Amino acid sequence: MRPRLVDVTLSEGELASGVGFTVDQKVEVARELDRAGVDVIEVGRPGLSEEDFEAAREVAEEVLRAEVSAWAWPTEGDVEAAADSGVDRVALRYPAWRDAAEELRVSLEGLRRCVEEARARGLKVTVVAEWATQASPSELAEMARAAEGAEAICLADTSSLLTPRRVPSFLKEASGSLRGLRLEARFHDALGLAVANSLAAVEAGVEGLHCSVNGLGEGPGLASTSEVALALRRELGLEALDLPSLRRLASLVEKYSGVPVRSQGSLMGDGCFTLKSQLRADPALRGLPALWPLSPSELGREVDVEASKHCSAKALAFKARRAGYELSEEEVERGLRALRTGPARRIVSEADLASFIDEVVGAKPRAAQRRVEASVMVQCVSNVHTSTVARRILSIEGVEEVFEVSGEFDIEVRLAADNIVQLNERLDRIRSIKGVAGTRTRLILRRYG
Repeated sequence: MRPRLVDVTLSEGELASGVGFTVDQKVEVARELDRAGVDVIEVGRPGLSEEDFEAAREVAEEVLRAEVSAWAWPTEGDVEAAADSGVDRVALRYPAWRDAAEELRVSLEGLRRCVEEARARGLKVTVVAEWATQASPSELAEMARAAEGAEAICLADTSSLLTPRRVPSFLKEASGSLRGLRLEARFHDALGLAVANSLAAVEAGVEGLHCSVNGLGEGPGLASTSEVALALRRELGLEALDLPSLRRLASLVEKYSGVPVRSQGSLMGDGCFTLKSQLRADPALRGLPALWPLSPSELGREVDVEASKHCSAKALAFKARRAGYELSEEEVERGLRALRTGPARRIVSEADLASFIDEVVGAKPRAAQRRVEASVMVQCVSNVHTSTVARRILSIEGVEEVFEVSGEFDIEVRLAADNIVQLNERLDRIRSIKGVAGTRTRLILRRYG
């Protein structure tokens, strides 16, 4: 049986440095989390501010399938705000480590009263035991007695003290004091072990995992929702989430948080499925999972290669074909010689590749074009109005249409030029506009209709 996935992007994730979600952003992310299939969406702390209360209320109204939870300190005001917001569950955070509890001036009696109040208001209750790995078994037992009436307890490795080898023994020792409560866990990532610890916890019998999109969280962050779901699928054969939707979710949180997804080291990264070396690219182009535990197609992704001095003739021909060029063997060899003997080239976009083939290889696209057209997706920085950026883009020569769009990017631009060089110049002008965070360009090969 797979564990419940409790996503805390909108609560713990908002504690990451520099991150602050608007109400509308929280609602949009919650919709995507619901579509992806998480079991619980923790939306924030309604008792903190009017905006947090409104976000919890709107998410509770919008989400159709997942359970909506709010977190609260063990105070009656926080519990009352959570209940009034219309959420299904309250996650009461309590420092199980006695030293932290004394510093924060909270008491087990206060926790007991809040559990009773939450249940009286019709809320399901989870108690989140912060610093559980720094608490003694007797301290955990005292907390469990005070939490009588709660459904679940989440043991949080707040200080990242555990390793996969130590997780089973910790859970076995702790669970003896927590009978009658569903056992959940949350692992922080100071040592990069949060996902591995999460897997170890599931194998040791934990029934729920708390995680965050892109690992977003205070300080070192915590286990990434997508990586946990992928690891459960790969290692334990447990279907947790809709895998193709994870990339869209990661991009949306990246956009609204301003915290970039690692290009490498994550199956959600832009560069994860782009290969350069013949050693790995050629097997991958044949359909072999050469560098990943899952097939790219399972995630709605596909293998790409980068034209460079490291690539093979097969890879260069594949890349050229995608850009609309059918190169002969002689032309492919000419291109490889240029890549390996000439000055270093950075060929990232299709426009870069087309320019290289036109200028160096001397080949032309199969379908002759009187002009070059491209679709340019533009991502804006979070503190700039999209409409302002769109108006500036419209003033650039060659821009034919501009649309505001939903999803990973903010603006779509239809751009035309007489040749590749001119197209690149106009792309550079778009990228230089204040408020543009990044672009993705695709050449338009053929129009229909």
